[in-house]
Amino acid sequence: MRVALRAFLVFTGMAVVAGCSSVRSKTAESQIGFDPARWDGSVESQEQMRVNAVVSTGGLVVSDDREASEWGAEILRRGGNAVDAAVATAFALAVTRPHFAALGGGGFFLYCPKPVSGKPTSCEAIDYRERAPAASKRDMYVRDGKPVSALSRDGALAIGVPGVPAGLLLALQRHGSMSRSKLLDKPIRLAKDGYRFTSHSEMAASQRWFAFNDEAKRIFGCGLEKEIKPCPVGTRIQQPELAKVLEEISQKGVNGFYQGWVADKIVAGLRSSGGIMSLEDLKSYRPVLRTPLEGDFRGMKVVTMPPPSAGGTMLLQMLGYVERASRTGQLSEGFGAASSIHALTHAMSLSFADRAKYFGDPDHVRVPVQALLAPDYLDQRWRTFDSAKVVIPDAAGEVPREGMHTTHFAVIDRDGNAVSVTTTVNEHFGSGFVPKGTGVVMNDEMDDFSSQPGVPNLFGLVGAEANAIASGKRPLSSMTPVIVRDVQGNARILLGAAGGPRITSSVFLTLVNRLHFGMSLPDAMGAPRFHHQWKPGKLRVERWGFAPDVLRKLTSLGYELDIVATSARMQGLERFSNGRSWAAPDRRGEGAGAAE
Repeated sequence: MRVALRAFLVFTGMAVVAGCSSVRSKTAESQIGFDPARWDGSVESQEQMRVNAVVSTGGLVVSDDREASEWGAEILRRGGNAVDAAVATAFALAVTRPHFAALGGGGFFLYCPKPVSGKPTSCEAIDYRERAPAASKRDMYVRDGKPVSALSRDGALAIGVPGVPAGLLLALQRHGSMSRSKLLDKPIRLAKDGYRFTSHSEMAASQRWFAFNDEAKRIFGCGLEKEIKPCPVGTRIQQPELAKVLEEISQKGVNGFYQGWVADKIVAGLRSSGGIMSLEDLKSYRPVLRTPLEGDFRGMKVVTMPPPSAGGTMLLQMLGYVERASRTGQLSEGFGAASSIHALTHAMSLSFADRAKYFGDPDHVRVPVQALLAPDYLDQRWRTFDSAKVVIPDAAGEVPREGMHTTHFAVIDRDGNAVSVTTTVNEHFGSGFVPKGTGVVMNDEMDDFSSQPGVPNLFGLVGAEANAIASGKRPLSSMTPVIVRDVQGNARILLGAAGGPRITSSVFLTLVNRLHFGMSLPDAMGAPRFHHQWKPGKLRVERWGFAPDVLRKLTSLGYELDIVATSARMQGLERFSNGRSWAAPDRRGEGAGAAE
């Protein structure tokens, strides 16, 4: 059920129960560096973000699309559990948000069941990241000794074997309680009847229009054949071919996508346009069950993805650096202070340097996760911090040997089962390629491999040998779905983001704001952000919210500032100890929460 927000805050006594505070309280307005006068920039105000929060005494769903969230909440109302609702939400997003959640993409599914007899249960991670086709070669995007970025980003050759249908159906098989036909009913109707193009959809289509093949332009374009262009905001987009694909999945499960006529059309379309994916690539695709990573922060357990997500390990590293910074008073001036930004930025830089060297598909290369999280290693790395100036690591640390364009959504059900999912096609609309007769937008995840060690990809990320292209390999990812649990194993905070490498830094800053600086979750998500990824060595700062004096101090420390319009789009949920919950969609996007 929904509860009025004002009544909910009074009823929970949230500032006491959750250690929260208003953005106009001591933890924000009076902290050095926060400038309330600049809070209303090019985005909605912080107060509006709280108004948009959805509160409930039952289950909740939050995603980048209102219709998808409402469908997930409807599944909860019909008796489904968190996994049922998550799968339903994901298939709806595949229709209404094809520019980052299409069937032709991949993702990570993090599930934490409720405690049993007051004790924590084991969480589970499903890796349904795309795979390189079997015919992939290490130098397939290199011409005349140099990588050609367009080959790994646009068109049929850029496409990895998609994992979305297989991953979602594996989650449903293992932990769901409802049938495919019930969960796919609304997504099928949305595809048949149509959904309205939003401003973000139109912007994404305009950005990638040059890469669209004829089928993609037919679906998402309006106008005469020779003058066709992206449909304007408000256009109803109908996708009868996609509806047929969803019906096939509803009736036949994974075989309805990875075999039969759908697979035939996908492969025929790609092969006719220079792609290398085969029917066997599709037939042999399998999602992978992985053991989530877990770390401690401020008395809570932070559960997140292991490799091939680099984001999970990096997040735990960064939180470890925060512990070290707080012990020595480097965060004592609070949120928004130049000294705090300096320390948190150094934490980001250290972790991104390690990302470039060590991370890849754990089924193909050894990723030294435990060594990267070892206290001695974190101590050694943090000693490079200098409070008086910027110190950019020359390279990753030496570890001892061991013996934007994504979407996130989250679901918690009435019983406390929790799901945190990040899914993607990489760039907006992926490769821009739709195989004729399918309506399926295909990814361009092959760009997430290192075409050549040391050469930046779309997001400016530098990779190494560990992330080189190989047959059947999964590319490295920044996706960082998170479930924060208390010591009894109750899910308390669910977080994730969209935005390439900014995913990890945004999740990191939100957790620090919430659990260290004591903000409410909407305030923690809505606060102005900054991002540093080692290379390129610029500090990206959102153009609203930071006091000019703070920016001057950062410059005097040696930072080269890159003022940007916005950061990653986040989605978050929080459940309190009395059973009340709220969903917080990030005002940077078009998201919405929905209550059971």
